[in-house]
Amino acid sequence: ISLQQNASTINIVRPEFISTTLDWWPLNTRAWGNSSVIHADLTHPNLIAAAAGLSPLFIRVGGSQADNAIYNMTRSTSTTSVEETNRFAKACGENPQLCLTMERWKEVLKFAQDAGAKIVFTLAYIRHTRDESGQNDQQDWDSTNARQLLQYTAQSEYGNTVFGFELGNEVTHKGKVENITRLVEAYAELRHIIDETWSSNEISEHKPQILGPASTGQSLTTELLKALRKQVDIATYHKYHGGGKSEKLVKYAKSTSIIQHPNNFHGISSTVNKYMDKPEVWVGEGAMAYNSGRQNVTDSFIGSFWFTNLLAAMSKSRPHTVYCRQALVGGYYELISHETMEAMPDYWISYLWKNLVGTKAIGPIISPHREDSPGKYTFGCCEGPGYDTLLIHAFCAKGESSNPMFVMTNFDMESSFNLNITVGTQITKYVLTGKGGSRNSRSVVLTDKLLTIENGRLPDIVGENTDDLLIALPPASIAFVIVHGFQVDECIPPDAAVTVIAPTVYTPSVLLELQHQFATSDGRNDVPYLASESKMNYPAPFQEVQRLLLLQVIAAAVSLAFFF
Repeated sequence: ISLQQNASTINIVRPEFISTTLDWWPLNTRAWGNSSVIHADLTHPNLIAAAAGLSPLFIRVGGSQADNAIYNMTRSTSTTSVEETNRFAKACGENPQLCLTMERWKEVLKFAQDAGAKIVFTLAYIRHTRDESGQNDQQDWDSTNARQLLQYTAQSEYGNTVFGFELGNEVTHKGKVENITRLVEAYAELRHIIDETWSSNEISEHKPQILGPASTGQSLTTELLKALRKQVDIATYHKYHGGGKSEKLVKYAKSTSIIQHPNNFHGISSTVNKYMDKPEVWVGEGAMAYNSGRQNVTDSFIGSFWFTNLLAAMSKSRPHTVYCRQALVGGYYELISHETMEAMPDYWISYLWKNLVGTKAIGPIISPHREDSPGKYTFGCCEGPGYDTLLIHAFCAKGESSNPMFVMTNFDMESSFNLNITVGTQITKYVLTGKGGSRNSRSVVLTDKLLTIENGRLPDIVGENTDDLLIALPPASIAFVIVHGFQVDECIPPDAAVTVIAPTVYTPSVLLELQHQFATSDGRNDVPYLASESKMNYPAPFQEVQRLLLLQVIAAAVSLAFFF
């Protein structure tokens, strides 16, 4: 396979691409314990270190119970009477698990600031549209309680920690809200409150964004964005890939069909591009499975194959820019165990990604022996799309360099793969496996080193530097590989000095050599293809051969022009 020196940028994500969530949840439920946003120990050194390790990031405070939450800011304001303040204080006393006090809100904001995070907060909508009988969606949104929270936030010493607000959580899911016009008017009112509250010069530069509609599914998201349009600055929706209570999830997690492809995100991307003036969309809440995930699946290394490829696929689907993983702590999809405060496997995927992978996804990855490679975004081997166990994605490496890097997953439990980089002078590789080589492990090993957070200290992440450009991917492994000494034009920082490199007449490539397979040539066009004992051959189609030959001719012409 080859990645051209003039590879193009497929998409650019935010530096906060991998973000996370804090959720509202009842106390002492099995999957959550005391990890709700109201009860989580935000002073625990491991939790602070874990969040800081993913900085910069967004922490979205929301979830299913966000629409029932109450904010007890304890004092009246210029627009809130004493009676109204007392009403919310009384409601908090009746349901403290859904009550955000001024003191707790300050703790949440301080936690975010200490971790280098920004908060996105989901305001209650449904609760404040109920009539006296408790029926939803019966009256215009009462913004009184939200206004109290926003006014306190604007004047807080941590006010600049808030990035934005959403209004309601999955409000049209299962018909909870049907009056879309009323919802649009509520978003317009929220815009007015934010503009008014952050109007002074001292705080106006920190004025929060409005995000939404925090919906589920393409059809509901399309309906809401069509109505909201300019009322939201950034589109958000929620994406899960199965149910935590489903017995099918265990089998699904072990199947290659769980691996996501960029086209799976293109429907939402098209909707956002159509209805927003400045298209940008986040997955504001997502994991492999809803219903709190599933124990021994979404909290084990087997889930990391799904997670790694999902991040790679989504990062290539413009204008997706942020993925908020459910949840930082709580549920069986948590990044940090609410029971032990130890990091789960997907945390280490997130941590390495944040430290190694840049914001640019690049491509295409050309494979003349695989005309069925999925959209040239990803290289897959060796059974065909939907069945491949080896997937490779290309990015610019993080930092001030022009180096490309590859994120690779070997989902096969029995077979290893050898990959030989044919360009560059050195590689740095980080190979992750489950403890004992098991996909079911809840611990992760990096080159024989068990990764742990010890007393609030993250481990040093040290890759293996080698002049031998061979990458050995053991069974059930995930690798991050940086190629040094090979410059990709799109990865050169804008302000970097231009370095002229004499082009070669051969296409720079990553050559794949499979175990029990070997690279060869068909003797006619000198284009490599894969041959094996099982005769799984993928000869280059004629059009691909023409394109590669044309690239070689162009490179040769440029080379002659350079020297003469």
